[in-house]
Amino acid sequence: MNILISVLANAAILFGIAYFLPYNIETDTGIVVTGSWQLYIAGGIILGLLNVIVRPILKLIGFPFMILTFGLFILVINGVILKLLEKAIQAIGNFWVYEIHGIAIFAIAVAIFTVFNTIANTLTKK
Repeated sequence: MNILISVLANAAILFGIAYFLPYNIETDTGIVVTGSWQLYIAGGIILGLLNVIVRPILKLIGFPFMILTFGLFILVINGVILKLLEKAIQAIGNFWVYEIHGIAIFAIAVAIFTVFNTIANTLTKK
């Protein structure tokens, strides 16, 4: 049951980020999304896998930096996770797109993702 809740929470986080940071064609910044609810469910599953497999490795490698930055290095780890998610969705097929354009938008997306992912992980753990 926790896996289903985690996937749905990750899908909701992805939807929220895309909703609040839409793509602006004039400035070429924002998040480009093509696909329906299946994209968000697939993204939630991929995020769950990345959180289980890749995040512990990145935390182990980045542990000294986490100590030096008092935990703010987790933003870099979440940025890597979001970039890996973007690449994984591109690798799945040509019918889904989830791309983040612009450095400022990417930083905002990482901050939003960090806050809500921390909340979701706290609520799904026993």
